[in-house]
Amino acid sequence: MTVKAFIFDLDGTLIDALPDIRANANRALEKLGYDFQMSIEETQPHVGGGAQKLASNVLQKPMDHPDTMAMYHTFADFYEQHPADFGSMFPGVKQTLDTIQAKGLPMCIVTAKPAKARVKVTKALGLDDYMTLSLSPEDGFAKKPAPDMLIECCRAMGVSPSETVMTGDTRFDVEAGFAAQCHTVAFAEHGYQDVPEEYAHKVVSLPKFTDLLKVLD
Repeated sequence: MTVKAFIFDLDGTLIDALPDIRANANRALEKLGYDFQMSIEETQPHVGGGAQKLASNVLQKPMDHPDTMAMYHTFADFYEQHPADFGSMFPGVKQTLDTIQAKGLPMCIVTAKPAKARVKVTKALGLDDYMTLSLSPEDGFAKKPAPDMLIECCRAMGVSPSETVMTGDTRFDVEAGFAAQCHTVAFAEHGYQDVPEEYAHKVVSLPKFTDLLKVLD
């Protein structure tokens, strides 16, 4: 089956959002009266599962706890105000997107980032120019690793998952790609997590992001 489309995770895959995630999480902690702040190193393990999971992990409280929800909503509000103060595309991303676009192949983004923050970030960093559709769970879809957002993107692009490459940097992305039965699941090594051991032999690993273009050969 020929590759006809691409789906990307956002944070840790297309953009280095860690500095912005840390800054906005710390703004939320300060506003809510907590007496601690997080370093980049302390923030990184919490990236990839969405803002509510981040809030739950940071506060060490259940996902549906009122304190967790307050942190989640405050974080999302700050992210909308400060979408890309520090973030930028990873090396090789723009070149890769330009090449895929030049070949006339559609692309989409599926992310755990809150929708109102995602809209601001993709616009600020020029990613909207490449994408057919960008989705977050707030748009009415189950979070990755559920395949729902990927399947909706394929529908919007007019392709089947079996013609689509899913690229991410976390277990959630990899499992979503396999659950959707994508043609190829690729793993960006510049991201925030190591490739899950049980999937190491099943994914296309990308030491350089431009290595993704090899799937077109």
